[in-house]
Amino acid sequence: MMLPSAAGGATTEQVGYFEVGPAVLADWIVRGFDSAWDTRPAGIVTMEEAVADLLPSGTEVTRYLCVPVGEWTALLSNGHLGTDVGVLPSYAARELGCRAMRVLSVDDTATYPARVLEVFGSEGEQPLALERSIVAANDGGRWVFETSGTAYPFEDQSAYQRRSKARRFTTEMVYDYLRALGVPTDVTIDWSGAIVVERRR
Repeated sequence: MMLPSAAGGATTEQVGYFEVGPAVLADWIVRGFDSAWDTRPAGIVTMEEAVADLLPSGTEVTRYLCVPVGEWTALLSNGHLGTDVGVLPSYAARELGCRAMRVLSVDDTATYPARVLEVFGSEGEQPLALERSIVAANDGGRWVFETSGTAYPFEDQSAYQRRSKARRFTTEMVYDYLRALGVPTDVTIDWSGAIVVERRR
């Protein structure tokens, strides 16, 4: 299974990707928060267990799950509307010196369908270290399509001229771009190697 995906509902429709190992990412997140935060092995083996472990506990994110995906780490959270990685990819690119991404794929049949790819890295434009942003989304009105940053050589820029803004950046394109950026799609997600970062009550 490739993330992002509708398979786990709102929890898996958004994901952060970080080009570091899960322990490195988990420790970095903890260092950025206060002393109430800690890490532990997740103790899960399936996506269903991951989703159950990330049930919202309120309006604030109180738990992150760092999941190894090849040489990358996928980040999920227990946001009250599903995973919300916020500005962590931008900070990680600047502080860890790694490439990091915020990726979103919500089906067209959903209330607020969207495809988003935001890539951050050491070569990105300051102050956010943003390399590239591609957005096709409908927040309850009309579809919008926006890009910023320099296009990568692998992008299908002819698709950006399609009449339907919803078709200018599809889920298949999201996956193609992730592969081109080095995120493996042919590996089994190692849920058993996941690390939880959580705020103790």
